[in-house]
Formats: sequence, structure tokens, C-alpha cells
Amino acid sequence: MRHVLVGLLVVAACGSNGTGQPPLTDATWLSCPAPGGLPFELDSWGWQKSQNATLATNDPRNKDQSADVLGNPGGNVDSVFMADTDTTAAGPVAYQGIKARTTVTGGLFATPLPGENVSLWSYDGTAWQTHGRTTTDAMGAYDLDSTGFTVPNKQALFSILEGDGSCAEHYNLMLPPGSKIVVTDIDATLTTDDNQNLMQIPDATYVPMMMGHANAMLQAWDTKGYPVIYLTARPHVERVETRVWLRDEMFPTGVLITAQDVEEPAAYKTLWLKRMVNDLGWTVVAAYGNAQTDIDAYNNVGIPKADTFIVGPLAGTDGTQPIDGMDFAAHTSSFIAAQPDNH
Repeated sequence: MRHVLVGLLVVAACGSNGTGQPPLTDATWLSCPAPGGLPFELDSWGWQKSQNATLATNDPRNKDQSADVLGNPGGNVDSVFMADTDTTAAGPVAYQGIKARTTVTGGLFATPLPGENVSLWSYDGTAWQTHGRTTTDAMGAYDLDSTGFTVPNKQALFSILEGDGSCAEHYNLMLPPGSKIVVTDIDATLTTDDNQNLMQIPDATYVPMMMGHANAMLQAWDTKGYPVIYLTARPHVERVETRVWLRDEMFPTGVLITAQDVEEPAAYKTLWLKRMVNDLGWTVVAAYGNAQTDIDAYNNVGIPKADTFIVGPLAGTDGTQPIDGMDFAAHTSSFIAAQPDNH
């Protein structure tokens, strides 16, 4: 009995201001989806619904979805969550997402966490700030569209599930018309082949293999001041795994555009490229891919073949520029090195 009492006292002592929350950390960034201790105190701590606590225990794989936003400052905005039939329009930046879990092997499935508190946080360089709080609906979704706050480019706004302190990142990319960007596919472009994603779907511990020097290639663009946009046909339900892989493999921070569901890649990518090029007025200075669907999508919006770079078996197809040897090192040291800074 003495050991049990000691344990209870230790748990109570770890609380912050008597709320039962873990002690505060001094972190200025959260490593999502499981950041551990938080650097700020939440308005609540613990699950609102017992069935969600049971779900999170039995199905521990995080399947949160947090939408990114692209737009012109004070003008048009496009949310990753917008339907294919939606049109670009001016409006506030809304922070939308879904809190959900699945089994260890259920990578394409998600069970929502309804009725749970979610709050939004960001670090402004000096202190943590909160930007609103809401409760997930029956589908585990949250929508905060009146925060009056836009996350600076390349900085994150974190949605915190107050049930367990887990998090997901929102990113914005707000650029005026005429801005220059880099767009890239992920599967078999940044990874070695499509099977890498297929192996990760049933096994969250699997780490997809990276195409040769793919991270260094995009880091070079980022260093020169070109925003990188990840445009993939992966569905929203794969956002957590994709974000974690990009972060852990040291790819530059960028907006991640995923699909509503399984969609025809060329049509889906063409739609999003038109939003960027036609509606937001941005210029794609380099587009990377591996498949005919990438080649077609880039061609559909008028990206020059001289700026379309294809890796893999189709390298150089249809007048595109080949990335030889399944490696971006030579391309980085020659083509990218010769590009002007974009700061």
C-alpha cells in the first residue's frame, strides 16, 4: 500500500497549478503529434468523453488532419480542405482540422474523436499565444474561422487536443501575386518509389527511403528564398505520417497539399496548380515529379518544360528535364546553384 500512496503523491506533484497537467516545459516548438510536456497551460486537461479515452488507448495511431492555407495577403485564400468544386475567394484564414485515431495497422482509416476540446497556439518569438478554442463535432472536426490571426510563413500554429496534449501543425503561405514558388510531388519523387508509402500505410514505424539528396535539393531552394509547396495525391488521412517524414528527413518547412480522397492525380494536381498560378498569381520556377500525371499537370498550367524536372524511369519524357541516376545532387550543384536569390 505504501508504494501506491507514493505513486499517487508523485502524480499529484507533477500537476501544474493543481490542474493535473504535466509540469510546463520551456519549449518554443512542439514536435507533433506527441510533444510530451507542453510549454503552456491548457484550459482543460483530460478527455471529455470516456469512449474517446478508450479509443485512444486501443487505437493509438494518430490520424489528425490539420489544413494548411495558401493565399494573397488581405486577398484570396485557398484551404487544403476546400472541395474540388470550391472556387478561390477572399476571406479570413480559417483553421480547420479533424482529431482522430486508428489501429497501429489502419493507416488509411480513422475514427473521429467527437466532443473534445481543441485550442490553437503559436510562439511569437517571445512567448506562447493562444488563438481560440472550440470543441470537435460528431466527425471529430474543428473549425476556427474568426481568430483574426495569420501564422507567419514557415511558422506553425499548433492545434492541441486537450484530451491528451497531442498536437497537429497548421501552416500558411501568404504571398502577393507575382511571387515565385517551387512545387514538388512526394511519392517516387522525394521517396525512392511508390512502394515506400504503401509500406508505411500498414506500419507506422516504417520510414520511407528518400530519393538521393532530395532534402538537400529542396533545402537549396529554401535557402535562396523560394517557398516550397508539397503537392501530393496522398489523401488527407495521411497528413500526420507525411508531415513527420518531411520533418524528420530535414526537408524545408512548406505547405502540404493533400487530396480529399483517392483522386485522379493529374486532374487533382492541375486543379491546385491553377489555384496557385491563375487565382493567386504565383509563378512556378521549378516543378518536380516522376509520373506522367505530374508531367501532364505541370503542362496543363503552362509550366515550361525547361522548368519541369522528372526523376525515375520517365526522366526527360515529353521534353522535360531529366534528373539522372535517381539523385538530385548534380541538379542542385548546377541548376539550383545558378538561380538568383529570391529574398
